[in-house]
Amino acid sequence: MTIKKDNERTIKERAQGYINKGELAKALTEFKRLAEINPDDLQIQLQIGDLLRKLGREPEAFIRYKYVLSEYVKKGNFLRAIALGKLILKLDPKDEETQQVMKDLSSQKEVKKTGVPLLFADLSEEEFHQVLARLKSYQVGKGSLICKEGQKGNSIYIISHGKVGIYKYNIKEKREVLLNILKDGDFFGEFSFFSYGRRSASAWALTDVGLLEITRGDFEEIQKIYPNISEVLLTLYKKRVVDTILALSPPFNALRPSDRRRLVERFSHQVIGPNTLVIREGTPPSFLYLIKSGRVEVFTEEEGNRITLGHLAAGDIFGEISLLLGRNHTASVRTVSRTELLTASKEDVEKIVSSYPRIRETLKRYSRERLEETRDMILISRDVGKQWI
Repeated sequence: MTIKKDNERTIKERAQGYINKGELAKALTEFKRLAEINPDDLQIQLQIGDLLRKLGREPEAFIRYKYVLSEYVKKGNFLRAIALGKLILKLDPKDEETQQVMKDLSSQKEVKKTGVPLLFADLSEEEFHQVLARLKSYQVGKGSLICKEGQKGNSIYIISHGKVGIYKYNIKEKREVLLNILKDGDFFGEFSFFSYGRRSASAWALTDVGLLEITRGDFEEIQKIYPNISEVLLTLYKKRVVDTILALSPPFNALRPSDRRRLVERFSHQVIGPNTLVIREGTPPSFLYLIKSGRVEVFTEEEGNRITLGHLAAGDIFGEISLLLGRNHTASVRTVSRTELLTASKEDVEKIVSSYPRIRETLKRYSRERLEETRDMILISRDVGKQWI
């Protein structure tokens, strides 16, 4: 067994070396040798198909692709089947056999459940068919940049096969730091997708990767036909994004996962126009707020002058200290642009966090820190104002 594995490793390294040098015919010979050693390895069969296609031998490539597609379906590897079916139809849109396979896949309930449950499970059969029809499939080579931190995020990516590294630039270390490694069935890009913002991290292919992509424009087109898909997307946003934000945000990171999910379910959605007052300083709290998209200004007033304390954007939470400590708001909040908010009522929040006494202690500490920051801002504002008197 060890000799066989060593032999496979040597052949793979030699084949990859040929690919790197552009000697595809020699690489094909090596991969065919690998297929003889391990005939059940579908990834090897797929690689042979890719090489045949690049060498201009498309009829032979199609035979390999269709064999792998049928095996994926038999084995229940639905994401890989969808990605490969999309690739085949991209090369030959009139291939009736593959069209039928894709049609059958879109009508199978287990595809939604076992493919990417969080993305597909809540879709109706018609909505799922529309999503499936718009998914784009493509291959990315090892070491390739998929999306870059700071770019606008208009797509959600699903990994059909391979590994993707999520990296964030560390200013202090002046380099990208690995945050997570994603694999088959994982998806990414949803935060910037929902917030209409920029990518908060970069994604790099750690291996050869197969991706399925769906854009915001695709979802908007589907929504024209099936308006209810907006509710499905909001549910996805809550489960995937809001839960993560709460898990990373004091004091809600003290909640058990089950209680955090209960709180996530309580949030409702609203859209507010620009220059609208959301919270007025001195009023009692009624809601906990989370910004889905847009921007708000936090300000106070001193002797008739407005003093800006800061700005908040997608992913930020506000109103939590006053709400949980039972105090009137110490600052006002207004929208700067069109803003989407998720709100949870005071009653719903208190029901869940009342059994966590440490949360109130944490909030008292944060409250003192914020009050000190506010006083500093007011004093600075006074000093600056005196320069103009």
